[in-house]
Amino acid sequence: MTMTMTMEVYESMTQQDYQSDLAGYYGNSTCATEYGGVRRQKHARSPGLNIQPGEILKVSSRRFARGRWVVGSFNADNRLYVFGCSVPSQPDVSIGWVEEVDPITLETIRQSPDLKTGGHNWCGGAAVLADGTLITGFGNRIHKLTQDLELIAELELPVDHAHNGISLLSDGMMITRNLEHDHSKKSVFTVFDPHTLKVLIRHEYVGASIGRFCVDPTPEGDFIYATTPTHIHRLKYKDQQLELDRNWGASYDLPGEDQSFAWCNTVGDDSVWFMDMGDTPPLETIMRAYPVGTKPMAFSEPGGAPVRVHRVSTTDSSSTDVLTPFGLPNGGHNSSPLYVQGKRILLTFDTNNRKTGAWRFNGPGEFESLWVHDIGNSNQVFYYPDSGEVVVDDVLEDNNVDAVVIDIETGEEKGRVATGARYAAAMAFYPGLGRDFYSTSGPHGLLYRVYVSENK
Repeated sequence: MTMTMTMEVYESMTQQDYQSDLAGYYGNSTCATEYGGVRRQKHARSPGLNIQPGEILKVSSRRFARGRWVVGSFNADNRLYVFGCSVPSQPDVSIGWVEEVDPITLETIRQSPDLKTGGHNWCGGAAVLADGTLITGFGNRIHKLTQDLELIAELELPVDHAHNGISLLSDGMMITRNLEHDHSKKSVFTVFDPHTLKVLIRHEYVGASIGRFCVDPTPEGDFIYATTPTHIHRLKYKDQQLELDRNWGASYDLPGEDQSFAWCNTVGDDSVWFMDMGDTPPLETIMRAYPVGTKPMAFSEPGGAPVRVHRVSTTDSSSTDVLTPFGLPNGGHNSSPLYVQGKRILLTFDTNNRKTGAWRFNGPGEFESLWVHDIGNSNQVFYYPDSGEVVVDDVLEDNNVDAVVIDIETGEEKGRVATGARYAAAMAFYPGLGRDFYSTSGPHGLLYRVYVSENK
């Protein structure tokens, strides 16, 4: 009976972004869009670091001008691009920007003109499309640029607010959504044509949504998963129509808990995975300012509940799980878990309490602990499927930040290096062009490259 149940559970229909051609994105790239693809599975398309005995990690870095929020990177034809915006709490400065930088020295090769944001200071997104053009989103603007960073066109989105997440849909259109921290308001999804920069759809969601959504293209249509402060719902996009799927949805609200909203989500093994306790200081003062990110930052008290991972079946939303991985009060993070479908492994973390661990998912209600470490990961992690290596950051007790490479099954630490960054950045890791990867310290202005080297 057990074997039959396991076979039924793991005949998964969820496609893996890293195994697909990522239709609509640029082909000659190890990182054409954030988080490895529209499902936000955070799996690298490039070979792993494959760190061997006698090899170590080294780091090089570059600090940008004060007031610049260094968000992330992407690449095309071995050209590396870095994008960012203005740091929150600046009332009179608000721009988006892209630079092409040398992949090794990180020095500027060329830079875009200042890109309009509508005055909103919040980390945006960027991607390179199949035709080689670059798409960025900052504040309430979408920009289209050449690979030489010349501005082609600009779109002002219908909602005057900060947006995050820009994803392709299966018909080549793109979708984005504004962030809404005020629980009494509703976020709005916008579908636009990336070729003409014309708005096709403006859809008011069922509630406020702040974490980056994921898109799961299926034969039935594209499903867009997004959380509200207490629930997760999904939209269905097909034939250029976007509507709420009223037959699917689940609550993750736990009565009596001092709980806060979920951040980003991802899909794997016919389930959507996400973590609550995402409302960490100083989000409230950043997100509730107008324009977003223009008032002085203040640090509110975090919620008192522990971090929990929530699973909701994509085929039957009444099938749910709640995992309390560490059980420590005052949990917090600004990310999504990693789910490795090929190994049925869930990796999760609690930044506030400096815990990171992995569990094997053996079916609904069955989680087997593999390992737990005192690692304070704050970033969106990244996984190399061919080598089983996962990249995390570790915010140490003194607030210095290390980059760490771990074997996802055993928890063995394969490499560690001080990055030069300080404080939890809640940014992401991005695969490089060889045995290397990139990340940033976000509003603290540092871009760094971590690479494998002989231990000399």
